[in-house]
Amino acid sequence: MRQESKINLFQYRDYRQYLRDWYQESKKRRGFSFRAFAKQAGFKSSNFMMLVIQAKRNLTEESLKKFMAGLKLNKQEQEFFRNLVFFNQSETHEDKNYYYGLLLQSRKLNELKPIEKQHYDYYSAWYHPVVRELVISKDFDGTPEWIAKRIFPKITPHQAAKSIELLHQLGMIEKTGSQGWKQTSPMISTGPELTSLVVHNYHKSLLDLSKEVMDLLSLHHRDTSAMTLGVSKGQLPELKEKIRGFRREILKMVSQCEVPEEVVQLNIQFYPVTAVADS
Repeated sequence: MRQESKINLFQYRDYRQYLRDWYQESKKRRGFSFRAFAKQAGFKSSNFMMLVIQAKRNLTEESLKKFMAGLKLNKQEQEFFRNLVFFNQSETHEDKNYYYGLLLQSRKLNELKPIEKQHYDYYSAWYHPVVRELVISKDFDGTPEWIAKRIFPKITPHQAAKSIELLHQLGMIEKTGSQGWKQTSPMISTGPELTSLVVHNYHKSLLDLSKEVMDLLSLHHRDTSAMTLGVSKGQLPELKEKIRGFRREILKMVSQCEVPEEVVQLNIQFYPVTAVADS
């Protein structure tokens, strides 16, 4: 008979932390140890689990199967654990994004944390923040068709409707009557690894948007500039702080506008274009 663990795998986004907690919970049973787990899972090395927890070893397809057997995971848990392992061990953003997408397909995860997928969806499309600004426009008639016509480049009324629904579910906007909306300011909070992933997705979508807009708008309607600079390493922190200060200044200025009449996108890219030497 399979013994129920108090440790819920679907709560975790770091498989090593899951293993650490699972081991501490299992140690409460008399006679359990790393050696006992190794025997149970079929490992010759008695401390292999400890090395994995300490990130001194990664799991492979072969060792992963043994771990799942040793952990006594059911079919749903096995699929989730496998995707979690490869999500954590992925070295590229594309692979990490792929395995996280598989994690989000888990029914158990969506029952436990439905808002996590909504956070991911929010950062996966550039137009959600634009919709959030447009729904409080004094001219907004309450229909997704109005939103779709105002956004550039164009989105469909269906996309606009889904965006409004998503923003509402996230608590970023709320109803103020039959057709009106107002903005709220909830904190979108995820773990640091997930924050890095979803924000990376968002920035990539903005870069794609910038390329598209450059081909569609005349110089009269856009301002694009680029500077290639030779700098010393010591100047980099000061330059980044200047950019942060500029962003804060812009935010302070536009915060005085209660009802926006236009929505604009400001992107600032600052990065080295020469090989970065190890410091």
